[in-house]
Amino acid sequence: MKPGHEPFYEQFLNGIIAAASEFPGHLGVEVFRPESAIAGDYRVVYRFDTSEHLRWWLESEEHDAWVERAEPHVIGPRRTEFVTGLESWFTLPGRPGTTPPPPYKMALLTWITIFPVITGLVVALEPLLEDLPLVPSLGITTALAVPLMTWVVMPRVTLLLRAWLYPGPGSG
Repeated sequence: MKPGHEPFYEQFLNGIIAAASEFPGHLGVEVFRPESAIAGDYRVVYRFDTSEHLRWWLESEEHDAWVERAEPHVIGPRRTEFVTGLESWFTLPGRPGTTPPPPYKMALLTWITIFPVITGLVVALEPLLEDLPLVPSLGITTALAVPLMTWVVMPRVTLLLRAWLYPGPGSG
């Protein structure tokens, strides 16, 4: 984004998100803002119930019109990437376009990390949740585990094990 254009871009985001929400199958939008106004890109993640509904939105005239409105406020071309499921946990910081690792590596690493996270939460929360039935107790535990995995554990583990996940030049 061009320096000083942040208010315009934020206005654009509000508009395009509202427009996307009118399309069939829309489940929500997440906006990842750059850490600083000087460096980094905005990342907009659209969530739709099917890939077909997502494509309807992305290929719509309304989407194109909104993207055109953003052009005066951005630097460089727009990049589009499609990810499903666990791939979003395996995004290297500063390298959002990197191809995800093979599914077996994602599944193995997810299990290796989620097991201790959930075990630790169960042990730590047991005194607070012992009188609750199983389902609400699991609901609270997983409500804490998912954000921990998404924003704390997986970004660090992915970075730590990038050479194994993404072998080849530039992985180390």
